[in-house]
Amino acid sequence: MSILMLFFGFIVFSCAGVQQEPIQFTAKPYYFDAGGSDSELHQNSILLTPDFTYSEGRGYGWTTPGHKEFYNEGAEDARNSFLVDGIVAKEISFKADVPEGEWWLAIWFESGMEDSSTTQLFINNENANLEVQSFTPPAEPRDNIQKIYRVIQRRVSVSDKGLAFSMKGVEDDVYLLGISLIPNATEFVDEKTSSILKHIEKLGNYKSTDDFQPVIDRLKEIRTDKKHRNFAAYWIQQLEIIRDSEMYFDYRGWGWATDKTGLGLFGHLHQSVMLYDGVLNFENVEESPLYERALWYRGRVLYWLHLERGIYAELNGAKRDLAKMYKLHPTDELVRMYNGEQIDTPDEFDNITKPANAPQWAFSQWELTNRLKKVVDWWVNEQQSENGEFGGKFGDDVEILRWWSPLILSGDETTYKGWKKLADGVWNSNKVKNGYAKKPSDVEHSSEFISDTAPLLVLFNDDPKYAERLAYSADYFQNLWTGYNDNGNRFFKSAWFSSSEIETEEPKNRDVIYNGRAVKAVRYYAWKTGDTPTKKALIEWADSWYKVSQETSKGKPVGIIPPSVEFPTENINGDEPTWHEANMYWSYFDWRDGKAILDQLLYTWTFTADDKYLKPIFQSLELVRKYASDIDKPQSPHAIGSEGWAAHRLGNRSGFWNVVETWRTLTGDDSYDDLILKYGTPYTRYRITKDEQHLVDALEPYLETVRYNEPMRSSEAIHTDRVFIKGMNTREATILLGMITGFAIEESASPYIATSWENTSRDLTYLVSNNDSTSLDVKLYNFADERESAIMRVWQLRSGEYTLTKKVDGKEEKKQITVKKGGDRFKIYTEPKKLIEISIQPTNK
Repeated sequence: MSILMLFFGFIVFSCAGVQQEPIQFTAKPYYFDAGGSDSELHQNSILLTPDFTYSEGRGYGWTTPGHKEFYNEGAEDARNSFLVDGIVAKEISFKADVPEGEWWLAIWFESGMEDSSTTQLFINNENANLEVQSFTPPAEPRDNIQKIYRVIQRRVSVSDKGLAFSMKGVEDDVYLLGISLIPNATEFVDEKTSSILKHIEKLGNYKSTDDFQPVIDRLKEIRTDKKHRNFAAYWIQQLEIIRDSEMYFDYRGWGWATDKTGLGLFGHLHQSVMLYDGVLNFENVEESPLYERALWYRGRVLYWLHLERGIYAELNGAKRDLAKMYKLHPTDELVRMYNGEQIDTPDEFDNITKPANAPQWAFSQWELTNRLKKVVDWWVNEQQSENGEFGGKFGDDVEILRWWSPLILSGDETTYKGWKKLADGVWNSNKVKNGYAKKPSDVEHSSEFISDTAPLLVLFNDDPKYAERLAYSADYFQNLWTGYNDNGNRFFKSAWFSSSEIETEEPKNRDVIYNGRAVKAVRYYAWKTGDTPTKKALIEWADSWYKVSQETSKGKPVGIIPPSVEFPTENINGDEPTWHEANMYWSYFDWRDGKAILDQLLYTWTFTADDKYLKPIFQSLELVRKYASDIDKPQSPHAIGSEGWAAHRLGNRSGFWNVVETWRTLTGDDSYDDLILKYGTPYTRYRITKDEQHLVDALEPYLETVRYNEPMRSSEAIHTDRVFIKGMNTREATILLGMITGFAIEESASPYIATSWENTSRDLTYLVSNNDSTSLDVKLYNFADERESAIMRVWQLRSGEYTLTKKVDGKEEKKQITVKKGGDRFKIYTEPKKLIEISIQPTNK
C-alpha cells in the first residue's frame, strides 16, 4: 500500500477542535504533523500548529516565532494529509523533551522554490549538513513552490536537555511538513526480529525486485508489542520511504501516473531521488541492509537526469553513487556499463560473416539496421503501452522517432507499427487539442507532439486522415501564430503558443529560427495537398525571413539568419544588444546556424523557382570559403558575432551542411563541391565522388555504439529522448537516410525524398546512388537465402513514361513503367545473396 494512502499505518481524520496536550515523553515513537488547526491529522500523530510554542510544561513545541500555516495546493494528488500542509517561516526551531539516549530524527519538508537547497540544519546547536541532491533549475522561472518534498534522517545522541533542531532558510523559506522521533532499536535482535532482518537484507540486495509490503505488514504486526515497537517503527519508516522512492521511479513519465499524482517525469524522478536521499545521507549508512538497493536506484536516476539536463549537479551525484556500486560489484556488467565501460553482450549478430560478393557498405548497413531494429523491437513489443506511450512522457517519447526514420522508410513493419501507435496515441491524448499542443509552451516543446509524429505518416500511410491532421497546423500558421508586423511582413507573433493561445510578453514575443519546427507540419501539408493559401502564407513567411537575412543591424553579417525577430517591431533580438544571443530563457534559441529557416527558404524555392531564396545559402557558403583557413581550428580566432566567427560556426554545423547538400542534390550544381567535400556529410561526399569508402567510414561510429551496452538503449533507458545512437549529432547522422531515400536530411527538414520502401525483408539493404526529377539509380543487396520482393515508392520523379532496368550479374531486365504521381509503387524482386542495380530513366532517353 502506497504512502499516498497510509503513512506509518495511521488512519486519516480531521483534527478540527483537537487539543494539543502536554506530553511526558517516554522511549517510544512520536510523529508530529505540522499544519493549521483545521488540517487533517493522522491517528496517533501530534498536531503542531503555527503558534504552539515550547514550554517545559508542554514538553515540546516551536522555539522560534513567526510561523504561518500553508497548504500546497495540488500536492494532495500525490500525498496524504501528513505531507500536504505544514508551517512556513524563514527559520523554524523545534524542541522535544525526549528521554536521554539514541534517537532517530526524521524531518519532512517541501523542496520549495529551490532546486539546490540552501536551508541550514542545526541539531542540538550543532551544524548538521543536509547533504541533499541538487538539481538543474528550469529554464523558465517557476511561480509557486514545487509539488515535491524532501526527507532527511539523522541519528542523534540526546542528553537530559532533550532534542532540539533548527532549520534556517537562506534563499528560500522553510516549509516544514512533519517530524518523527524514534528511539534507536535498529540492532534489537530476538527470534522475531532476526527473521525479519533476514528478509530486509534480502530486500536490500541491489538486484532484488521483491515487494516491500509483506515485510512492512509483518513489522506492523509486531509493532503492537511494546518490546518491538521501536524496532518495527524504524524499519517501517525505512521500507516505506524506499518503497515510495521506487514507486516514483516506476511512475517516470507515464500518463496514467501523471494523472494520478499531478507530477510529470521530472517531478517523479526528483521526488524519487529526494526520498532516496532520506535513507542514504546519514552517518554509517553503508551498514544498512537497504544501502545497496537505494544506492543503485539513486545512481541510475541521477545518471539519466544528467543525460537529459547535461549539468554537473546530477552528474556528480551519479558518479558518486555508481563509483560506490562499482567498488562493491566490479564484475557486474550493468554496473560496469553505468561506469563507462563498453560491454559486448553476445547476440545473434556476432558470428555473421559477409558474403564474398557483398559490398562492405551493404554488410555494414545490414548489421547496423538490424541491431537498431532489435532495439525498436524491444520498445514496441515490450515497452509500448496500448495508448502508444513508451513511459518517458509523450513529449520525449516522440523524440525517439528521430532515429527511427531510416528504419520505417526502409519498410520495417515493427517500426511502422510502433510509430503509428505512438502518433495516434499522441493525437488522442490530453496533450493535444484540435491538432496541436493543448497548453502554450516554447515551440521546441509545443511542436514536438505533432512535428515528430504526424508529417512523415503521410509517407507511410495513404489514409487521408493523416494529411487532414496537418491541416490544423496550416490553419494556425495562417490565422493564429503569425501576423503582419509594423512593416507589413508575416512573422510569428511569439515562440510560445498552443492551438488556441499565444504568449506575447517579452521576451516571448519574437519569431525564432526554431519556429521552423512547428512549420514542418505546414510544409508537409502544402507538399501533400498543394493547398494554395498554405503555399501563399509559406511564401510570405519566407519573404520576411529573407528580408531580415539581408540586414546588418547589430553587426550581423549579411545573409546570416538571425536567431529571433521581435513582433511587431521587426527588431533583431528585440532589445538585446547582440544579433546572435536571443536571451529567451532557453539557450537553443541563440544562434547556431539558422538551418530551420534556411531549409524553409530552400523548400519555398522548390515550388516557386525564385532564386532569391537561395541567396542566404550562397552568402553563408561564401563566408565559409572566405574564412576556410579557420574552420578546422578548435575555436574561432575572430570576435564573437563577427563574420569570421559566424563562418567558423557554419563550417562546423552539420545542420547547415544538410541544407547545403539538399540544395546540391536537388540542383546538381557543383559550384561548392570543394567545400562540401571538405566539410559536408559522408553521403553527399559519396554522391560527388562515387567512393563507397565514405559510406563505410560513416557507418562505423554507429556500429561501434550499437554493438555494445544494449540495455542502455532499451530496458535501462528512463528518458526516451536520450536513447542515444552515437553519431546522431555528428555529420554521419544522416548517412542511413541518404542511402535509403537519396536525401541525407535531418529529422526537422522539409519533405525531400527520392524513394522509400514497403513490405521489405530485414535482409535487404539500399543505396541510392543518383536521383533527380527524371532519373533514379539504386543498388540493393539481398542477404536472405531466398528471393525477396519489395515495394519501391518513387517520390521525386515527374509524371511520365520510364524504363526500369534491373541488372544482376551483368544481365539486364527491362520493363516499362508509368509514373503518375509522387509516391507511386513498383514491385522489385531481389535474388538471394546478390547485388541488384535498379535504374529508372525516361523512356525516350
